[in-house]
Amino acid sequence: MAEIASQFIHKIFNDYEQNDFNPLKGFKNRQEVRKKVEISPIGETGSNLEDAIKEEIELLERDANLRHPRYYGFIPGPAQAVSWLGDLISTAYNSHAGGWHLAPGVSAMEKEVINWALGLVGYDTNPRAGGILSSGGTMAGLTALTAARDAKVGLRDISKATVYLTDQTHTANHKCLHLIGIPEENWRYIKTDNFAMVASDLETQIEKDKAAGLIPFVVIGTCGTTNTGAIDPLDEIAKICEAQDLWFHVDAAYGGSVVLSEYKHLAKGIEKSDSIAWDGHKWLFQIYGVAFCLVKDLRNLLRTYSVGGEYLQDVKDSDQYPNWWDLGPELTRPPRGPRLWLTLKTLGSAKLSKMINSSIKYAEWLETQIVESERLELVSKASLAIVTFRVKAETDKESAKRNIALAERLRRDNVAGIFTTELDHKNALRIITISPEETLDDIKDMFASINQIMDELGY
Repeated sequence: MAEIASQFIHKIFNDYEQNDFNPLKGFKNRQEVRKKVEISPIGETGSNLEDAIKEEIELLERDANLRHPRYYGFIPGPAQAVSWLGDLISTAYNSHAGGWHLAPGVSAMEKEVINWALGLVGYDTNPRAGGILSSGGTMAGLTALTAARDAKVGLRDISKATVYLTDQTHTANHKCLHLIGIPEENWRYIKTDNFAMVASDLETQIEKDKAAGLIPFVVIGTCGTTNTGAIDPLDEIAKICEAQDLWFHVDAAYGGSVVLSEYKHLAKGIEKSDSIAWDGHKWLFQIYGVAFCLVKDLRNLLRTYSVGGEYLQDVKDSDQYPNWWDLGPELTRPPRGPRLWLTLKTLGSAKLSKMINSSIKYAEWLETQIVESERLELVSKASLAIVTFRVKAETDKESAKRNIALAERLRRDNVAGIFTTELDHKNALRIITISPEETLDDIKDMFASINQIMDELGY
């Protein structure tokens, strides 16, 4: 088994090193995707390990290569190899990451990366600040918003609980609000300007709801929307929340990493929030399955999640080192800290900062080219490494048709993984430039290919 495992590890590292030359893969049409994947049945008797691993790799090779430097769709997971290695090592030990007594080493790494994050977002000035690592932005948001509900409303008045967001707020938050029992008729969608929340309208709506006998309890601001990378006016929202006694949660699942960069001023006000969700597997270049849930006051998590099973009496926590199962919904937890700890330990914050700075500058370069183009039209300015645009046409319908055809050609020809989105009821092409492996030459080649394909399509 050791020899087979060694061969596999060599293969994966080789794939990481040669990723720029690998196909993007995974871009099938809907009919192809829905076709049943041929897979051998699980039998009563075991299979040869080497054959089973070979089949597993063949199945996984069907998936989209989200680490590819020319994958510009959605928000990809351009993980660094060291993150995968860190997870491989910790997984091999199979530590139970629920508490300090069971896994002091894993817990120390988790606490270290959380303290690192607290310092970056400005929470470190509060001695009660803390957090926990979760599986992703949805669970980080759910962890925080459940605590917000308990702190500000409770269950008795849940029918009056009212929340504030925008039409650009990620739908993961909709799931969270549903799960914590907030009636959908109490979700207030505040107006946006350039896809960011209008703070004055927020204040007006809160006053209106209070007068109607409702209980406003949380505002969900966004640092880096998925569609455009827009950032809500966090500082203004924080002041309103403080004045109105509302919990301020920031969904920074994507854009939180801006605090590492020379553009950190764009997140001004995030330090005044009550909680933050920030994904590691987006712009911190981690493999999937790690996100920060950071809170200004750790006692809020303890009040919501602390458990006291009799069988846990010998592993009770201390005030300084609360067990992780008392800070979130999971009792059994996999180690999530080691992959991020090893990445930070080996690459350092400075290198991560450089990667993020480059990502943003590449999108700004693209914006300049789009504005200068006679055939393309800018839809939203470059923000946090995301830029949207469309092909010019006489009608919105024709523009959408051209956008979709252009994106399909780029994917089919293995040039770039680019997809369309919808903004202000208009179809737009969307590019996100966060791969740490990409270069400005990659961006230039991709844009040249866009122009070449438009020539061929007669746009």
